[in-house]
Amino acid sequence: MRFYQQNRRGDADASRFNFAFLAFALFIAMAQIQAHAGAGGTEFTQVYDQLTGWANGTLGKVLGVSALLVGLGVGVIKQSVIAAVVGIAMALTAGFGPGVIDGVVSSGVAIVNQI
Repeated sequence: MRFYQQNRRGDADASRFNFAFLAFALFIAMAQIQAHAGAGGTEFTQVYDQLTGWANGTLGKVLGVSALLVGLGVGVIKQSVIAAVVGIAMALTAGFGPGVIDGVVSSGVAIVNQI
């Protein structure tokens, strides 16, 4: 409300702010914004290949089995099946996650990878 009252009084600061805001709004309205999601990205190919190699390789298997064992251990200690379910979910995510993400992003590539 205070800004509105300053603006109505015709302060020089308020009028400069209004002009700057109007210029910014016109710039944004007239700026041509293009979306480049999913296009190109060759500069990240090495990183992507390295991370998917780790996830689908021995490291992914080790993390999946570790999550499963930790979940089962916590489930036995707490006498609750919820921790075991979380461990199994983590193991499945580590095993199938990279293939699912690749399939969703590339839309049409087979998403099932051997564990």
